[in-house]
Amino acid sequence: MWFPQMGSGSIAQFPVRRTRKWRSITNEMESGELIQLPDTAAGEIDWQLSMQDLSDAESAALSSLFTATHGAFGSFLFIDPLGNLLGWSEDLSRPDWQRGLLQVSTGAADPLGTERASTIHNPAAGAQSLQQTIGMPGDYVGCFSVWMRSNGAVTVNLARDARSIACSVGPVWKRFPVNGAGTGGAAQSTFSLSLATGQSIDVWGFQAEAQPNPSQYKQSGSALGIYEETYFADDELTLVSTGVGLSSCEVSLTSRVP
Repeated sequence: MWFPQMGSGSIAQFPVRRTRKWRSITNEMESGELIQLPDTAAGEIDWQLSMQDLSDAESAALSSLFTATHGAFGSFLFIDPLGNLLGWSEDLSRPDWQRGLLQVSTGAADPLGTERASTIHNPAAGAQSLQQTIGMPGDYVGCFSVWMRSNGAVTVNLARDARSIACSVGPVWKRFPVNGAGTGGAAQSTFSLSLATGQSIDVWGFQAEAQPNPSQYKQSGSALGIYEETYFADDELTLVSTGVGLSSCEVSLTSRVP
């Protein structure tokens, strides 16, 4: 089970409040000395979502999830509506990325005027892909984007699962997105960039997010943002009718952070 997207393809509406909680355990010895250790299993993120102008179908999807989880009892998957879901968006040497036979070098100039971009070259006899697989359900609408440039005009493929677009890359930095749903019924989604034999391009700012269009780029470290153990914080879900076929509600969620 996962938290439903709205008809627009977004998970939440602004404003969204996100509160990260850590907990530590403290023991006081007879001498007065304190021993304090982190309780890593007790980390949480609290979400406060304000949902306005929900259609009957959107209200029904939210109510169905609440019923299926028996309120605050059962868990479901929730995806951070504010984050970059890819791991290591600027470090393509990490094991999160599968590179095939592609050669990657770092230190290229990026759109910000720094040197955080990477150069990808395909020396193999056939097409090769740089890809990363994350736990975004295939039914979710998502957006995969990256900035690309090349010394010469080349065409590369940007894809989410079987959905792909051909990108005409030139000497000027440009952000290319591919959006829409992935493979229906799949528990994961694979985001990839494919180069033909002999092609070389500069890339920067890989980003995947659970919404139809790209937002401002957010550099990422280890993969975060997909919370498989999320609960409704309350045992009541109140939907208020605000017009013909429209409703609003306040939703409080709690995600366990391993």
